[in-house]
This record gives sequence, C-alpha cells and structure tokens, in this order.
Amino acid sequence: MRFFFCRCALLWAWACTATAAPLSVIEAINPLGAVSASLAPDGRHAAMIFFDGFTYELQVYDVASHASKVLYRSQRVEEGYWRFTKSPTRVTWAGNDLLAVDFGIEAESMDLDGNKVADLGEEVIGRAEAGKPDSPWLLVYTDVEDGDIARVNARTGQRKKLRYPSGKVTNWAFDSRGELLAVTLVNSAFWRDVSTVSNWYRPSADAEWQKLAEFGIGDDYWTPAFAPDEPHTLAIWSRQGRDTYALFRYDTARREIGELMAGHPTQDILSADGIDPSAFERVTTRGMRVEEVWFNPAWGGVKTVVDQALPNRINRLSGNPRGMVMVYSYSDVEPGEWYLLDTPKGALLRLTRRRPLLDEVPMRPMEIMQYPAADGLTVPAFLTRPADGAHGVPLVVLIHGGPTARDYWGWNEEVQLLAARGYAVFQPQFRGSSGFGKRFEQAGYGQWGLSMQDDVSAGVRQLIRQGVADPQRICIVGASYGGYAALWGLVKTPELYRCGVSFAGVTDIEFMMHDSSDRAGSKVARELMLTRIGDARVNQEKFDQVSPLKQAARIQAPVLLMHGEQDRRVPIAHGEKMKKALEAQGKPVQWLQFPEEGHGLHYLANEKKYYDTLLEFLDNHIGAPER
Repeated sequence: MRFFFCRCALLWAWACTATAAPLSVIEAINPLGAVSASLAPDGRHAAMIFFDGFTYELQVYDVASHASKVLYRSQRVEEGYWRFTKSPTRVTWAGNDLLAVDFGIEAESMDLDGNKVADLGEEVIGRAEAGKPDSPWLLVYTDVEDGDIARVNARTGQRKKLRYPSGKVTNWAFDSRGELLAVTLVNSAFWRDVSTVSNWYRPSADAEWQKLAEFGIGDDYWTPAFAPDEPHTLAIWSRQGRDTYALFRYDTARREIGELMAGHPTQDILSADGIDPSAFERVTTRGMRVEEVWFNPAWGGVKTVVDQALPNRINRLSGNPRGMVMVYSYSDVEPGEWYLLDTPKGALLRLTRRRPLLDEVPMRPMEIMQYPAADGLTVPAFLTRPADGAHGVPLVVLIHGGPTARDYWGWNEEVQLLAARGYAVFQPQFRGSSGFGKRFEQAGYGQWGLSMQDDVSAGVRQLIRQGVADPQRICIVGASYGGYAALWGLVKTPELYRCGVSFAGVTDIEFMMHDSSDRAGSKVARELMLTRIGDARVNQEKFDQVSPLKQAARIQAPVLLMHGEQDRRVPIAHGEKMKKALEAQGKPVQWLQFPEEGHGLHYLANEKKYYDTLLEFLDNHIGAPER
C-alpha cells in the first residue's frame, strides 16, 4: 500500500509530534488524512482522495493485492484564459473500470490508470440509471449556477440536455432509466419580493410538462423524490398534515398525496434508496443521532454485524451485502474511518482514516440531553464534559448558526478543543432549529432575541442547578446567528455570562435586512427573512429592542469580536459597527479581523489564530482549572 506523506514543513512537524497529551490546536486543525473513499460496483477497487494541507491526491486501491497507485494529484493548469489549481474533490464510479471525478469547477471521467476519457460538465450529480452498475450514463450539472442538468455518457462524452419549464430547479425526480419526470422550480417576480415554488411532472420523456402544484416560498411545500415504475405516480418528500418529513406516494392524475411509504413520528427522513417498492431498501433519519434503517434483510444482517464490531458509532454501508462492503464509521470521539468488509470471509479491514494523526489523542464523549424551556417546550441539546470534570466546571455555551440549522452528534474539532482545555461545552438546539419537526422549527419564527434566546438561558440555568457548571465561569460563544445570540445573551441575561464571543455575527436585525450581503441581494432570501424573522419596516421598534448594536450600553461583560473581511453573508460592517458602539460606551472589547476570509475560515493559519485567540480569551475570563 502506498504511504501518504505531507509536503509542508510545518505540517510535517505536526505529523511527527505524536503525543498522548490533551488535544492541541495544531492537532485539531491538522487536515492530513483521507477526504473520501468509495467502492467500485464489482468491489474490486476503491477510489480514495487524500489531502496533505496543500494538495489533493486521488488514489485507486486494489482490494485483492492491497496495492494502491496515484491517478491524479493537484496541479496548476491553464484552460483558455483561466489559470487555476485543479484538484480532485469527489469521485463517482461510472463502471467497474471508470471513474467520474469532480474538480471543483469541472468534471471528467478517467480510467484506472488515470487517463482522461471524456469531459462531463461542471459537476456530477450521480448515476443516471438505477440498478445498472455498469451503465456509463451519469447525471451532471452543465451550469451549476443556473441549475442546468444533462445526461452524459462517461465513456463517450455523448450528452443529452434535460429540458423543463422556465425557473430555477431546486429538486428533481428521475425514473429507473434516468429520465427526468418531475422538477421543483422557483420563480421570482421582477419588481416585488414575491417568489413561487411550483412542482411539474410529465409521464414520459417525450410528453408535455404539466404543473401539479404551486406554493409561496414561505409555505410548507412538498418536493419530488423519484419516479417509481408505476403509472401516474411520484414518490415525494412532504410533512403536510404531519410534523416531520416523510416519503409519500403522490397520484399525479388526482394531484393528491397518497399513502405513507416511510416516516418517523419524531424524526425527519433524510434520504431513501430505491426507485420502486420492490427495490425500496433503506432510509436515513436525523434525530439527535443520524440512523440508517434497512428494509432489505441481507443488508439488515450486515448492518447488525458491523454495529457489533464497531459499537457506539454511526456506520454507513455501501457495496454488495453478499460480497464486498464499504463501511464509513464515525462517532463523537472518532473523526471517521473507512473499512472493507469481505462478507463471505467475515473479514473486516480498516482501509483509511480522516485524521490518522489523532489515533493516540484522547477525546471526550458528546452526551445527548433535553430540558424544559420556560413555556414547557422540550429542548434537545448536546453536552460534552471535560475529563474529570463532572461538577462545577467552567462552561462554554456554543450556539449554532442558521438559525434554521442544527448541530449533529459526531466529532467536532471546536468542541473537542474546548473540552481538552477543561471546559464543558453546551450546545442547545433551541426552537427554530431544523430537524426536530415542523412545530419546533416554526416556534422560532419571529423569535430572535425572544423565546429562542430564552431556550438557551433555560438550559444554562439547568446545568447550574445540576451542579455541572460553575455559575461564575460561563461564556457564550457563536458564529453568524450564533454570534447574534452570544451578544444578545450578554444584553438580556448579564447575570449568566462572564464573557461573550461573536464570530461573523449579526449585530442588528434591521441593518441585516438591507446590508450588502448576498441574502439582501436575493429575492428568495429576502422573502424568507420576512417570513421567518419579520418585517423591520413595519415595526422597527420591535427589532431595536432585540438589537445588540442598539442595546450595547447594557452589555457588562468583556466581548471578543472576530470577522472575515470578505464576508458576503454577514458583512464585516456588522462587526465594525458593534466594535464602535462598545468602545463609545467604554465597554471592554477585543477585535480580530481576518483578511481574505469570508463567512468562515479557509486558511489554516487563520484557523489557528482563531482558536489561539478564543482559548486565550476564555482562559483570561472564565479561567479553566489547572491541569
């Protein structure tokens, strides 16, 4: 097997510093390791992409001989007027001997020797013909921005553009032959912020398109999933008439939602495999932990065996349940590993890992908890405790962005770094978070700074009552919406927090409605903000009352503000305005801006600076105990 060496002196120094000490910043952000791995349809080869901090490398692994070879490594290329670094980012098998490789802005197919076979388009969506592993036909984006898609033969380059009514495609459904039979389109009015979502269908590839339903952009609309081999039938994603997303049969002639195909009373169905009921094999749910449920008995047996061999993990399976199986396995204390399971022999071989250099570094488990909000709503959350820190420890309240988003159970570098420094980490999934049902999500609409913030406070107070957190050593930290919540927590509940940290945080809701962000420039995004947050033009006073910027005088604790200079989602003006407001009030504020960064951190040097600054700030203000 080929060994993978890094090419950067600094990263090489990191790689050579094996230690059993608590996780360090350098170890946590070190990117050396595998990015992805996938198995060929016949199970004879695996394609793997590795990253060494500078370059991506695509390798193919021979399952029988255990040998691997490099097919492609990142390189500078010139194409017309463009010069760019061409790096492999994703692989789709287009046959047993043919790979479809995404390179970020283009995709091409190559053979097992790394020779280019055909240009495919801008990005591969997936295989076009379900149940035909040797078929070279793929679905690809020919224009990602406009949503244009086509069927392309990965061996010949032959393509067929898929046509549909005018609009931006957000969802689509194909039949088992790869024919596009249903789409969801978004269209916006030219002069007004009014957008519609429409679902369209055709019974065959040469039939006329017909509109099945139309909704407002803020409505709870259904979307097509796939087209079973049954006349006048679609499988759709919907939560109409229920609280969670499920898979339903839809009658295109009557234009009615029919019987439930797969659903869970408290968890959304994330994905499903199978084109028709005879091939319906698996669904994936997203509760506090992602789970796979297999309906295929052969796969169900394999899953049981794998879960016994790799307990307390999320194990994702692909391949042949009676042959070679690829297992992707991860957990709260394991960043991710890929295994090959030879089912006839009952042999399980670890193929590669995401973060191999963390093998001897101790990690802390992520607990799942729930607590009552002030109005009785049950709020789910994650809690990660430091080693030997069950009671009376400093607490970091880590707020996710979105806010229509959520945290997941799994390895998290920020959580692990904080726990390694002696901090407990509390991640509340406050109302408005997604993935916990329609009622829970919609309970957060119009509640910035109100009940959404109260949910956070209720969880912090419970941890204080239980003796988990030292009430004198609690800091609230977040990014984007989480940055807003961190700042507002300092205003609304100053008795709870000794400090606050906002990275790329919204500082004023009214300003967010007309700043220079990409959301303010999007009709759809503006309309969704009006639906989910409210209209500041109608009642600006309401938004001023929950504005960290306009209420800066009420902040008592020290604040750390960090922002990327190139942020288009929450422009740096939000942070700059907050900094000036705090300074004008004589409040303690620390400022750090990152050149060449946007709404997140891309460069390792900046990521290290972020964590070094954050940890020093926390140590200064809520003082992790001596270790």
